[in-house]
Amino acid sequence: MTARRIVTLLTDFGTQDTFAGQLKGAALAIHPHLEIVDLTHEVPPHDVAAGAYLLATGCAAFPQGTIHVAVVDPGVGSARRGLVVRTHRYFFIAPDNGILTRVLEEEPAEAAHVLEAVHLRKSPVSATFEGRDIFAPAAAWVARGTELHHFGPPAGTLVKLDLARPAIRALSPLKVRVLAIDRFGNAVLDLSRRDLAPLLGEGAPPPPIRVEAPGGSVTTLLRTYAEAEPGHRFLVFNSADHLEIATKEARAAEALGLKPGTEVTVTVGG
Repeated sequence: MTARRIVTLLTDFGTQDTFAGQLKGAALAIHPHLEIVDLTHEVPPHDVAAGAYLLATGCAAFPQGTIHVAVVDPGVGSARRGLVVRTHRYFFIAPDNGILTRVLEEEPAEAAHVLEAVHLRKSPVSATFEGRDIFAPAAAWVARGTELHHFGPPAGTLVKLDLARPAIRALSPLKVRVLAIDRFGNAVLDLSRRDLAPLLGEGAPPPPIRVEAPGGSVTTLLRTYAEAEPGHRFLVFNSADHLEIATKEARAAEALGLKPGTEVTVTVGG
């Protein structure tokens, strides 16, 4: 019997339709003994940047050898490529649209190939649902031990999101994008503890941080959600070590006019 393998799914499909279920069915038709885990199907529609963040923060919880499928694909049916990528710990299967940018920053690709092999796809391939017909079958074939070179030629240079930001300096305002809004209405910023490390002296109290949002400002940095009073706005480094805007027992994003892609101004020090 083929060894049991874990496959995770991250998509913007939601759960209202059968799309997520069809991905599972397509993979199980090839490898019935897969253990399929829904990482999330609630990535904001077409938001590749949010998908890249959620994939990077979610994938590392899984054991070595896990196959991660990420389908946030506004370019479906176009000339954009499909990829199968191997890193030291994982396999990733995704469109070549930048969704792998963050995971490959943490753990560079050891091999990357284009998904071209017709015999490793569902036939016929729908021009509007390559997740079911190309990406999910590829995950199952990887789980069955198919070597990456059988899928297609080496991919060469991959598409990357622009994650560059200017150097962070004390008292210098910085424009930062909202990456995601979680279930609790907290707004995750594209700013990590590592980004702020030069200004966060080891063992010293953190400097003041001020975030100016469309609906107001937030200045209180707390260590945990429990430290805040109900209804109080505050900043916290979340479990992925990204700076987050939250309100105790309320939805900060709605109150402050925030959604994925909104820019806020962050000032450290003062």
